[in-house]
Amino acid sequence: MKTLKKVFLLITSISSLMLTAQTVDLVASVDAIPPLNIGQTFTYSLQAVAGTTEYLGLQIDLEYNPSVIQLNSLTPDESIIVNIGTPGIGTLGEITYGAGAAGATYSGTAPLFTAVFEVISTSESVMIEHQLYDNATNGNGTIVINSALENVTGSSNSIILATLTSQENNFSESLSIFPNPASDVLYIKTNTASEINSISIHSIDGKRIQQIEDINPISNQIAIPIRHLEDALYFLTIRSVANEVATFKVLINQ
Repeated sequence: MKTLKKVFLLITSISSLMLTAQTVDLVASVDAIPPLNIGQTFTYSLQAVAGTTEYLGLQIDLEYNPSVIQLNSLTPDESIIVNIGTPGIGTLGEITYGAGAAGATYSGTAPLFTAVFEVISTSESVMIEHQLYDNATNGNGTIVINSALENVTGSSNSIILATLTSQENNFSESLSIFPNPASDVLYIKTNTASEINSISIHSIDGKRIQQIEDINPISNQIAIPIRHLEDALYFLTIRSVANEVATFKVLINQ
């Protein structure tokens, strides 16, 4: 167990990890159908899907909105992978998890853990997102490595679930999104553009497509070029500096 911890520390000292091997996908799912109600519980499951690709170990870094859902329990699956330390809450709103065993490699499909959440507010949509590994900024992020210490992380989907809309969600009500459907540029109109901290676009299956943090409003209007996106339905998530979140469905039709 201690050996793999040293492996993760070694990764942080590598300036660049090239994807020279086949990848391992991290597939998340939930057993709930939105909209969700206060007091409702649902189970979040995460598994590694590797096919024939062998990997040495992995670490997971998930963030969720603790003002909307609370983590009631987390159950690691120890039948395939031995856990490093005790998986659980890193900080409020975060789940951290490390898995692997010294000298062992894994392939195929491996269940990692299940977490039971309870809805405690319907002021915004439920979001459970991977914070991906970045050698420069986030050494604790989600990553899968093989025995050659290569980053073989494939796709990793986030979860977005609609809850009942609260009448007190003034942040969401202060925003308007147009045109919808959109083909070239999507606009966000708000009287409080200076309070917007970040904008993200997710595919309908929860994969983050784009993250915008350098917000440059003009006359309280934000323009987002979308010509590079394929025709599909997307989630547009807007987060305020006060950590309020508003989520909209946007259809892209070029």
